[in-house]
Amino acid sequence: MSGAPVRTETIGAERFRELAADAASIYGAAMHRSPEIVVQRRDIIAVHVAYQGFLAVGGFVDDGGPSRLVGFGYGYDGRPGQWWHDIVAGALGRRDANRWLRDSFELAELHVLPEYQHRGLGRTLMTDVLSRTERRHAVLSTPDLESPARLLYRSYGFVDLRADFRFPGNPEPYVLMGVDL
Repeated sequence: MSGAPVRTETIGAERFRELAADAASIYGAAMHRSPEIVVQRRDIIAVHVAYQGFLAVGGFVDDGGPSRLVGFGYGYDGRPGQWWHDIVAGALGRRDANRWLRDSFELAELHVLPEYQHRGLGRTLMTDVLSRTERRHAVLSTPDLESPARLLYRSYGFVDLRADFRFPGNPEPYVLMGVDL
């Protein structure tokens, strides 16, 4: 575990675009994803930064060299026509989609390098980014496991909206979660 202190800061869309490769690498390390999936995630991040309501925060360490990103969280206003929004709307059904996705902020990514986990950084990043949105609800998807991430979301007030959900082309089960802000 690194002893360097972590500082958090808000990251604008342009700067986050520049950090996309670093963020994707953190995603890969935290989620145990292959290099091919990491490259795909980097490309997805490049699209997300252009979405309306984009908000990002990062955890940085200054350990003798340039500042280094060790964790991040970001999201944006959910809108019809966005891939995740439309897939989830269909999965939730009309009533629940109307309740949760209308006026929602999608917490798209929240990841911390493994050596910086279990220090409260994930909670700090999530709380910071969610405090900045003006939306009434936050929604997310996470692997359908009893993981530290899912426990973190529950402790914040997120509830399961639909478990055992599979995104098109991915056999991994996810849970869709939401919280009133």
